[in-house]
Amino acid sequence: MPENLHEPLLPNLQLDELLASAPCNVPKPVFILDREGKLLCPDGLFRDNLPTDRRKFLPGDHESKKIIDLETRKAMAEEVVRTAQPKRFDSVQDGVAYSYTLYPLESFDGGIGNLLLTVSERSTQQAPQSDESNSLAAATELYDAIPASIIIIDARMRLVGWNRFSRDTINGLSDNEMLGINPLRRVHPDDLPEIKRKVHNILQFDTEESGEYRMFHKNGPPYKWAMIRGKRTIIDNEPCIVAVVTEITELKKAEQQQKKLQEQLLQLQKMELVGQLAGGIAHDFNNALAAIIGNTELVLKKLDPAHPTVSNIRDIHTLATRSADLTRQLLAFARKQVAMPQVFNLTEAISESLHLHQRLLDDNIQLEWHLCEEPIQVKFDPTQLEQILSNLLINARDAIEGSGRITVKCGGVRFDPDDGKTGTPGLSPGHYAKLSVTDNGSGIEATVLPHIYEPFFTTKEVGKGTGLGLSTVYGIVRQNNGHIECNSEPGKGTTFEIWLPRHQEPQETDVPADKPQTELETKATIMVVEDEPYILKLVQDILESNDFTVLTAIDAHECLGAAETHEYRIDLLVTDVVLPTMNGIELSQELQKKNPALKCLFMSAHAPENVNGQKKLRDGVDFIQKPFGIDDFLRAIDRVLSSKVEKI
Repeated sequence: MPENLHEPLLPNLQLDELLASAPCNVPKPVFILDREGKLLCPDGLFRDNLPTDRRKFLPGDHESKKIIDLETRKAMAEEVVRTAQPKRFDSVQDGVAYSYTLYPLESFDGGIGNLLLTVSERSTQQAPQSDESNSLAAATELYDAIPASIIIIDARMRLVGWNRFSRDTINGLSDNEMLGINPLRRVHPDDLPEIKRKVHNILQFDTEESGEYRMFHKNGPPYKWAMIRGKRTIIDNEPCIVAVVTEITELKKAEQQQKKLQEQLLQLQKMELVGQLAGGIAHDFNNALAAIIGNTELVLKKLDPAHPTVSNIRDIHTLATRSADLTRQLLAFARKQVAMPQVFNLTEAISESLHLHQRLLDDNIQLEWHLCEEPIQVKFDPTQLEQILSNLLINARDAIEGSGRITVKCGGVRFDPDDGKTGTPGLSPGHYAKLSVTDNGSGIEATVLPHIYEPFFTTKEVGKGTGLGLSTVYGIVRQNNGHIECNSEPGKGTTFEIWLPRHQEPQETDVPADKPQTELETKATIMVVEDEPYILKLVQDILESNDFTVLTAIDAHECLGAAETHEYRIDLLVTDVVLPTMNGIELSQELQKKNPALKCLFMSAHAPENVNGQKKLRDGVDFIQKPFGIDDFLRAIDRVLSSKVEKI
């Protein structure tokens, strides 16, 4: 019998002589089949000389349970005759693994005559032999203990080996059904070209390949993610692929979540950088506006109301004030605007505000609001709430063409520590007030959504928007430790959802506002420190026009020198927070060492909530934000001079 499947085959006459002369030396039980797969059982010497352990393979009436059924043999025979190549088949019967190989035999005319069938057996529990040749049955038994899919594929993409996990978990087929199937049919069509390329590389170039793809289990989709690692091997002198397939669906989900979080982090960092830029621009712009507003007010106080230039100066003042409103929006986005939070009922405040905001909407737009009956207290700046509502309602109005509807909802929500499905990664567990504004307008494109909170980004026509509305809302919400999300689809409208921390303490009593001062109660010596010359000159003019004694300095070094010259006889220090070499708070501390009775008023175009971690600046107490009006500034001076000295 030929040992190599690719060697020339023996003619029938030589085979008969071989079997008749030395049957006991034949390494495997062999049988002769005709071209249709029927057994041609030899009689006489062949049967008598076969060892007892081999006679069990001989059929009685040309059939045997030890031999594969006629239908399978016929199918194998047809393929062998057609291809003139050996055919391999494996099966398990009564706990015994059988391996069958069908060889084509040459006839005297050179064609395919009869067929040679060899049979080998081994218990399925038998350990694989450690010889140099690969045994398919041994490999499959070894892999049965591995909790991953292990398959062996021949060069024609037919499954010829598998382990129990692949059979039961992935394919859900019997052993007979598994043989010969194409495992690539389970691969997602989009991933199939890449997997085929890797299979080609393994077979042709003997490379080890790995890759990720989507596949379905058993009956079909949904697809699950899998990783495959494949290597070429030779089984029965034929190149095959041994592949390990591991499901990685959960890992892919974790990677996608990590990618999403990474994108959110990058977007947050981007917004923070843009916020710093916006804050820097607003700071410089506010300094200029402070000088413009203050000087126009000084001129208006000095001029006769009938003077022809008064109207022009008032226009300058009005435009400068409007510009200051824009910078406040920038500062809100940068979270550097000084807020004056109060405890109030959010539902009542929204209800009152919406009545006023109806005038912003066209008659063809219906405004609805659904507010919960229970009081929801928040500690928030009411002015900032107005900014949020006006900006969201105006955006919703502009998104609606023709008639439409805007719905405002407000209620309380609670996030527990073990609640992993809140969809709000920016919030920690606790009680929150949730405000949502929904419109049925045109919606927002998916490519636009990541940019909607960026300052000056707008999809409106030129002249119809500054691009600061949503950036202002974003900054206010973040400044108050809240979270904002936008859900929108083109043609299906937009919903903005805002979460704000809920205030659990009793409502605070309102502090009465300062009444306008017509005359300052105290005259004093005031030291003004400001590195911006226009602001320094403006403050000096305001104070001197109200009979204060004024000392000026452009930085801390000059201030300390002037204070020493006047023996530190200074009643009030008015200083910018940010100064070169030494900031305003550090300067005040140095002066109070020499003059403990010194009082301080801090100014800034934007005030950090905490400068160097040393002091919290309090608007309306010891801080005034630029730009400011003359009356507001003088009231702040009077308030500080009338208060007790506070150590910094």
